[in-house]
Amino acid sequence: MTQTSRHSLLLLLAVIASLAYLGSEFLRPFPLSYAIKATPAIALALWVYSNTSHPKRMWLMGAFVFAAIGDVILDFGHFPMLAQGLMVFALTQLALINLMRQFPANRPRWQWTSLAPGTPIFLWLIWPYLDDRAPLLAAYSVLLTLMVMMAFRANLNKRTQVGALLFLISDSLIAIDTFVWHSQLGMSTIFATYFTAIILLAHGLVDALNHASQESDTATEIGKRSKVISN
Repeated sequence: MTQTSRHSLLLLLAVIASLAYLGSEFLRPFPLSYAIKATPAIALALWVYSNTSHPKRMWLMGAFVFAAIGDVILDFGHFPMLAQGLMVFALTQLALINLMRQFPANRPRWQWTSLAPGTPIFLWLIWPYLDDRAPLLAAYSVLLTLMVMMAFRANLNKRTQVGALLFLISDSLIAIDTFVWHSQLGMSTIFATYFTAIILLAHGLVDALNHASQESDTATEIGKRSKVISN
């Protein structure tokens, strides 16, 4: 098996595990359901490691490792484990924010800052239904929105931006499903959007990191040639 094939298998594993959990989620709790749920994020962390050598890949890998831990926690129930899950997923958002903010802005400021008002509007609508965990949910919502804003600010590729938006949609649906209205359709939509989000983010950000590495290598080579010519 070639190295390329092994790399493709990791991405395929993430997709298969996502579909397996999505198809069996309604049967929870069942043995090792948390392991199936965490598999996509773990596979993507390994896929990132295998597909880019950029030093900033550690931020993306860290984001997926924390996501896997959060997946395990929330598999034991969104309502009882929400606070713990939010705290771990906050680390995922911080890692993604720190990675994407290191790319130069590639959109006018108004285009990505205009996303900010969505957070207070959503919190205002859902606040009457929340319990004493409302401040924690609000803080996490700010981080989640900031992650989406960084994705649109960098404007790296469509996959990264769609992935960020789907992450926002998935986590917003968790809040609605937990505090406002629970349904099996809602749960299925949460996981469909979440797994799609992390796969798109992984693929889009790895491409962006590899492109940055190629540009750096090209600039270094040009610098070396210029130095030789000048000598």
